[in-house]
Amino acid sequence: MKKWILLVVIVLAVFVVVERQRLFLRDPLAKVTRDDVIQDDMRVYINYSNDVLLEHTVAPVTLTIVQHGQHIGTPRMLRCLHWVACMTDGKQAGLVETMAGPVGEMSGKLVEFKDDKGRDVKVKLR
Repeated sequence: MKKWILLVVIVLAVFVVVERQRLFLRDPLAKVTRDDVIQDDMRVYINYSNDVLLEHTVAPVTLTIVQHGQHIGTPRMLRCLHWVACMTDGKQAGLVETMAGPVGEMSGKLVEFKDDKGRDVKVKLR
């Protein structure tokens, strides 16, 4: 039994390492502000390179992904384990709808961008 558990853990670790660009894990400590107003109805998911996936939880539910390389928009395909993790369709997620707003700072502590309505959005990580 212990060998099977060890094998499952190793396979899971290899999967996470190989898919680290596609796999977004929930960051429950992240804070989102829009025009300096805290948004309590947002869930934040981050991947290995600190790309950000935002889930607006109030109807209508929307998803926004901010990736390095100035990609902002709604992901085309997303598989999620509710409240824990999400996985995109590729290393650079395919976008259904793109946003023209510029990406500001993207670091391990802060992601800044302008949303589709021109509002300043700041995501403070961890």
